[in-house]
Amino acid sequence: MSCHLPSNKSKNGKSNKNTINIALAGNPNVGKSVIFNQLTGLSQTIGNWPGKTVEKMEGYLDFLGYHFNIVDLPGIYSLSTYSLEEIVSREYVVSDDVDLIINVIDATNLERNLFFTFQLLELKIPMILAINQMDLLRKRNLDLDFKELEKIFKLPVLPLVAVHGTGVHQLLEEAIELVVYRHPHSHYMRRRSKASSHHGHHYYRVEHIHERSDPKVNIQKTFEFPNLFEITNFGKEVELKISVLIENIDRYTQKFSSCNYPSRFLAIKLLENDSEVLKIFTENQEGSRIIELSKGYREQLEELHGEDINTIISSEIYNKIKKVVDFVLITKAKKNVKRTTVSDFIDHLTTHSIFGYIILLLVIFGIYFFTFSIGDFLGGLLDDRFTIWSNFIHANFGENNIWVKIIWDGGLGGLFGAIGGVLVYVIPFFLVIEILQDSGYLPRAAFLMDRVMHSLGVHGKTIIPMILGFGCNVPACAGCRIMETEREKKISVALTSLIPCAATMTVVLGLVGRYLGFYWILILFIINFTVIFIVGKLLNKTLPGQCTELIMEMHEYRVPNFKVIIKQTWVRSKEFIFKALPIIIILGIVLEILLIFNALEPINTILYPVTFLWLGLPSITGVFLIYGILRKELTLVLLSVLANSLNSSLIVLLSPVQMIVFSLVTMLYIPCFATIILIAKQTNWKYAAQIAILEVGLAILIGGIIRFGFLIFSGF
Repeated sequence: MSCHLPSNKSKNGKSNKNTINIALAGNPNVGKSVIFNQLTGLSQTIGNWPGKTVEKMEGYLDFLGYHFNIVDLPGIYSLSTYSLEEIVSREYVVSDDVDLIINVIDATNLERNLFFTFQLLELKIPMILAINQMDLLRKRNLDLDFKELEKIFKLPVLPLVAVHGTGVHQLLEEAIELVVYRHPHSHYMRRRSKASSHHGHHYYRVEHIHERSDPKVNIQKTFEFPNLFEITNFGKEVELKISVLIENIDRYTQKFSSCNYPSRFLAIKLLENDSEVLKIFTENQEGSRIIELSKGYREQLEELHGEDINTIISSEIYNKIKKVVDFVLITKAKKNVKRTTVSDFIDHLTTHSIFGYIILLLVIFGIYFFTFSIGDFLGGLLDDRFTIWSNFIHANFGENNIWVKIIWDGGLGGLFGAIGGVLVYVIPFFLVIEILQDSGYLPRAAFLMDRVMHSLGVHGKTIIPMILGFGCNVPACAGCRIMETEREKKISVALTSLIPCAATMTVVLGLVGRYLGFYWILILFIINFTVIFIVGKLLNKTLPGQCTELIMEMHEYRVPNFKVIIKQTWVRSKEFIFKALPIIIILGIVLEILLIFNALEPINTILYPVTFLWLGLPSITGVFLIYGILRKELTLVLLSVLANSLNSSLIVLLSPVQMIVFSLVTMLYIPCFATIILIAKQTNWKYAAQIAILEVGLAILIGGIIRFGFLIFSGF
């Protein structure tokens, strides 16, 4: 297949002359992100793939005179096209942007991880196998024969303990050795050849021996691509069909020049009826004929084996994997009686059918307590400081000065509000989540809640951000990035945004709790969670696709690596700092300008049919609810200010029915601008707008129903 040469500039503007592009690929939870953070440090960017909503992590570093661009691909289990993440990853690794794949493998789950490895081998791209978490494997009195692994795969195979940085930089040494010196046909060497052709220089010979930084290690071996017919042979009948398809594909190579996939990979995917590969062959008549040929072969093989083609091929791969694992896995001498480790004991408790849920509740409370103890303390300090500074500014420049209102009250007020009201909660939240993730607890929590969450169209992982939504919806929605598919991410952010956050709880407790009692708070929560259940069911029915099964590796518990945790916390937090904060500042300035010109007064008139006629609330509450989009607790603050200005109290200003309706609407309508921004970042602006409209509509509809229900049945 023909390839398209990349430009001679890397993404940061450096010449491609000494640039090596690496893709980190592997299953979820194998340590790719840890390796990525160890290598790139703070030199990272987070974005989306062009035209896609799948998150893209990129980083770079300079090492031994080479510039490395590293992309951390989404964690996937295969090169199928069942999810957008799999499609994006597959398209990227065969592009000319990739010189080398580092396939990260969990040493404690070799059989599952090597399935993906066997599929990557079919792409014929220079690759290093990074066997991570060797420390956990050795704790089980097991080890691997790395020399035999290299002989079997004919690829470099390196042991790693990524959380401690062991073996990570050896990956870069091996990458230079493999890409620059051993593979003259790699994308890197094509770039070098293209760059040097203008000057007549000759660069590296294939047989050049590169000395590593460790003088004791002498590389005197030549790595080749594995003989795929030996390693991934699918049996006589299947291989016969594949070989015929390859002949037909190669015969019309020029017809499929836009494709970078090897012929054998295409042949296998044609047999598997891969939707993305089928698109390649529907462009011309010869391709359509090959599709028909593959369809006939597929039907013959399925009739012969009595199973579908995917099962046939997967079974052959797993048979090979089992032989490899049995051959390279070394069992060390150990005592006859197996000791129950502390990790085993904790694992048993945290997944127990009774104690597991008790521990989960305690963990939730601990997250809430830690996040909001830190956040409230820091937020209080910032609020006090901003009040002192505001008094000084107002005293010296005038409280009614238009520029003071726009720049200080609007712009800097929005900044301090975002930092003191959101960021001080975001950072502690991500910190504690990273600790739970690195220690191994989060997969246990997801496992416990999986059955419940499936009824809402998502799997157990969704419970993690939903739980944290009780603290703040912003970091909770940001946490929805842990979902594997776009569909599950969309449902998760919608459900999480409906969780009553701490600011909402302030309103509920300050009105209903204070004046009506706990009984009515409980009723409001029942209504709220009924709405969440209905929305989940609705999205599950309307969004295309199906809920995936929860597949998570239950790693052993371990002591978290705080260096890695701090780096990852910063990576997650800086997206809010650099993307959400500027928007919040702009919104603060716009709102202040509207206030200066009394542009909000007409809003009360416009909202009168909704606030007064339908919801039965004082008409002024329309403006208060709009303020609540910035911070929910502002609705209660403004109500209190209004009551004080009238020399009255909230119980006089609002009737019990109005308190219940006002609190319920506050619970259900869009959380805040920051949350909507985060939803847009996780999905897209169109979906964020749809969620906002849905939640506002539900809040108004249910609020009116509750109001008229009280009028009809209770006589309030």
